[in-house]
Amino acid sequence: MSDEYSILPNTEHYGCMVALFSKAGLIQEALGLIESMEFEANAVIWGALLDGCRLHKNLEIAEIAFNKLMVLEPRNSGYYSLLISMYAGENRWRDVAEVRGRMRELGIEKICPGASWIELDKRVHLFAAADRSHSASDEVYLLLDAIYDQMGLAQETEYAY
Repeated sequence: MSDEYSILPNTEHYGCMVALFSKAGLIQEALGLIESMEFEANAVIWGALLDGCRLHKNLEIAEIAFNKLMVLEPRNSGYYSLLISMYAGENRWRDVAEVRGRMRELGIEKICPGASWIELDKRVHLFAAADRSHSASDEVYLLLDAIYDQMGLAQETEYAY
């Protein structure tokens, strides 16, 4: 890049490449790129790798990224939640309990527990557990109740993260 375009790669360039590799499932390549950088990766870069690991269920490298993030941003609840979800998906309940225990010890809480975002017509909508502040919340809950009824499911919150 520097020879061909006279541009020295910086953190943003590497961050974009790590995100692209990670999202494409090239987790090992993303980690290799991070390890080859001439400077220390920041939390954005490690976070992009962690998210790619979540997407492609690569718990081994996710743990590496998580440990790096704990040095850089040890109070960011999002990283803990992401790793907890990955452990739960693999039925690694002892690891779930260990990470939750670490959060409790450090006094770290989820910023917005039970939250989801969705983009519709170029607008982002936030839905949080038990939140009825959204303008269409009545319709959303009616639709969810109908779906639960059709599926014959009872609403369970016991295993909500």
